Amino acid sequence: MLLACERCHRQYDVGDFPPGSRVRCACGNLNTVPTVRLRQVEMLHCASCGGRLAAARTSCEYCSAEVRLGDRGLGPACPECFAGTLVGARHCSTCGVRLEPEAVLRALVDRPCPRCQRPLAECTTKEARYVECPGCGGLWLDEALFERVARERDGSLVASVRGLPGAAPAKLETPVRYLRCPVCAEIMNRRNFASASGVILDWCRGHGWWFDPQELERVLAFLAQGGLERARAAEHERRLSELRRERERASHLPAPLPMGPARTSLAERLAELVLTLW
Repeated sequence: MLLACERCHRQYDVGDFPPGSRVRCACGNLNTVPTVRLRQVEMLHCASCGGRLAAARTSCEYCSAEVRLGDRGLGPACPECFAGTLVGARHCSTCGVRLEPEAVLRALVDRPCPRCQRPLAECTTKEARYVECPGCGGLWLDEALFERVARERDGSLVASVRGLPGAAPAKLETPVRYLRCPVCAEIMNRRNFASASGVILDWCRGHGWWFDPQELERVLAFLAQGGLERARAAEHERRLSELRRERERASHLPAPLPMGPARTSLAERLAELVLTLW
């Protein structure tokens, strides 16, 4: 089933989601999957080119496509007017809207949300492919995608994977609960991003990062303010300070005894001393 965003009219394939589920558009708007009651197919527009059809015509005057319902199967409902469409149609034959889903949402029923245990949803757009929880608003980005988001934080890629608009920050659980990776189901590590951001993220090496609501936005704000560069400079200075302290401690140590290839034993040194006294 196709669903058009109420704000920007991007189209999504939400056939895997039951009515009432919430799906987030790339523009940030939160849409609800409706219970669709199909309207009867009315051939008001050509299903091939979208041109308007005159009453009772059997072919399109623009592209000469044949207007026949009997030998064409029905496709998904129109995402705008919910009229039935035809298989392979590029336009709705009732309202004329072009049928071109920009993203595909697929329910991942075998991968529960690490935070709320609800089924996750996979979203594929032109810019990226990521996983989201329609329940709590958490995001799962693999390591390669997160690196791209951090590097291109002002582009369209970031706009397509930001968290739910207006979502409340996740409440800190007491005691802290370690989450399981959606990929391997192993317990993830908790890390202070860049060791200085104050944003504690759940991370599984080689698989990806889990972001609770507003955590990705906080990380991006930290990067935009030059936090990563400051953190790297502070880490570099810390290592230099440790190296200077090590050198200073080494300078105060007593000089080591000479190590020769034929170092004499204590008995030999005593014998030499006796001969000297004689």
